[in-house]
Amino acid sequence: MRNDLHGIIYTLNSELALRELVEHRNSASIPFGGRYRLIDFALSAMVNAGVRDVGVIMERDYQSLLDHLSNGADWGLARRSGGLRLLPPFGLPEAHSGTFNGCMEALRSVSSYIRDIRQEDVVLCAADWVGNIDLNKAYELHRQTGAEITAVCSEGYGPFAHHRLVKDADGYARRLLFSEGGPGEGLFSREIYILKRDLLLELMDYCSDANHNHFHRDAVAHYLAQGGKIAVYEHNAYARRITSVRDYYDASMELLQPSMMAELFPEEGLPIRTKERAEASTYYGEQAKTNASLVADGCYIEGELDHCILFRGVRVAKGAKLKNCIVMQDTVIQKDAQLNCVIADKDCVVSQDCFLSGTDKLPIVIPKGEHI
Repeated sequence: MRNDLHGIIYTLNSELALRELVEHRNSASIPFGGRYRLIDFALSAMVNAGVRDVGVIMERDYQSLLDHLSNGADWGLARRSGGLRLLPPFGLPEAHSGTFNGCMEALRSVSSYIRDIRQEDVVLCAADWVGNIDLNKAYELHRQTGAEITAVCSEGYGPFAHHRLVKDADGYARRLLFSEGGPGEGLFSREIYILKRDLLLELMDYCSDANHNHFHRDAVAHYLAQGGKIAVYEHNAYARRITSVRDYYDASMELLQPSMMAELFPEEGLPIRTKERAEASTYYGEQAKTNASLVADGCYIEGELDHCILFRGVRVAKGAKLKNCIVMQDTVIQKDAQLNCVIADKDCVVSQDCFLSGTDKLPIVIPKGEHI
């Protein structure tokens, strides 16, 4: 058990490009991979690194997140002292806008919580990514170097605007490139940082005094301008940020590759934990056919599946044919329906003989609870 590292996960305003997937939830609680939510990857990374105190900063549309996380028991974080803390938004009296203007404003809204943290170091990260990142190795590097800040980075780049850290000859980063749109100098920031609690409080005070709200543009830039340096831990295995429906669809379909499934969910080493839901085994009818599909427990399959991901409790009736589809919990696909490149959210009903076809670049999304 590690008692000198505290976790903070921020689940801030969701990207607009996630469209229907965030109509009733924030991006941290988007279902993924048949049984998980996106926040499971960040939370599991912390628990796997021995973090036993985690605060989750919420902003809006967080009811499903509360239902999923509950008291943190499924992650071993249900404790009388510490453990998982769900931090409601807008803790400051001057916060009335309904949204945070940046990560530093979100951190300031829970400043009393952060000042009470007893650990020396804090790991900060968002909850809108998929990956299996070994934070224990990142923390070991942080301790060995004695750095005030350690960033998790990787080679390559994201398809969205991102930040890049440029290392000097001694291996430390002293330059940060903002909002890069493609490949370039430096390493792609995964936006996961380990830093000293006292330094975090100093940066929060600086941003408060200067009316700054952004972590990279304001806090990190100020730290580097004052002569600071950042240690860099390189994670070059699979990790993907989910900022759009296309990101979500592509990341989901990549799970159907056995090598990718083994990398994200290894049989030994770093488990991804989630909320337990006991279900009977999936039933397959006499005429059911499946090809290269991922099907959770509790489903009832009588139709055909080809390269599909089904969450718990899905029902696919006789004659229904699904190809390249993602079907979330408790959705019903009725007789003879045909779906191609469709994402069906929870509790939907797709009627008999219904035909829906999208593309891998523009999948059709059926909102939660819709009857098509």
